[in-house]
Amino acid sequence: MSKPANILIVDDEPNVRLMFRTALASSGYQVTMAEDGASALDWLAGGKADVILLDLHMPGMDGMEVLQRLRESGDDTPIVIVTAHGNVPNAVQAMKLGAIDFLTKPLTPDKLRATVADVIERQADRKHVAESPPAVPEPVTAASQFADDLRRAKRALNRCAFDEAEVFLKQAIALNPNSAETHNLMGVLHECRNEHDASYREYKAALKADRHYGPAKHNLTRYYERFTFGRSDLLLDKGDTTEEG
Repeated sequence: MSKPANILIVDDEPNVRLMFRTALASSGYQVTMAEDGASALDWLAGGKADVILLDLHMPGMDGMEVLQRLRESGDDTPIVIVTAHGNVPNAVQAMKLGAIDFLTKPLTPDKLRATVADVIERQADRKHVAESPPAVPEPVTAASQFADDLRRAKRALNRCAFDEAEVFLKQAIALNPNSAETHNLMGVLHECRNEHDASYREYKAALKADRHYGPAKHNLTRYYERFTFGRSDLLLDKGDTTEEG
């Protein structure tokens, strides 16, 4: 029987630590807790976690500094950032520093368990690939990272998880600024938030990248009708929302 995965929870709020521990322990995980960044680093100096749930905003050493120190020291433990709702810029920065995923508070126990299970499964897949004969190596390229970000953005949009979708769309646009599909999806996201000026700019950017891209043309027509007549019978066009990448 395999040893249960050890999850390190780093959060300065006792109620959050308790909720996370209860949710994960009930699924059979081993749980370790740290109340601040310094305590987490002290424990990691002699202990090993399979996944770290790391709060960004803590007194003293914040989560971003903990993440940076771990990566600079060569520690590649999968880190899931936990941040307040709407704090997209910090989540984007954390992903650039090497976080594998992020969660926004408040969150449900089911969402927490699903994210941890997904991270562990991804790590198991990578370990299996690493231990397999290197017949056809598949390095992480900008194209493969773009495809992964786009897939995860679509998944988040389909769940109406707009903050999460924004993080992955921004990363995808940074990797490929000329993707009409990505700009159109960002426009859809802005419309869902009633940010109409921003959606207009993204639809225009999509058509600048590909003037024949149908979903962006459709959404821009919808925008003009709403602006001119106060309403439109057209529905938002997300394009291909298939999540497989």
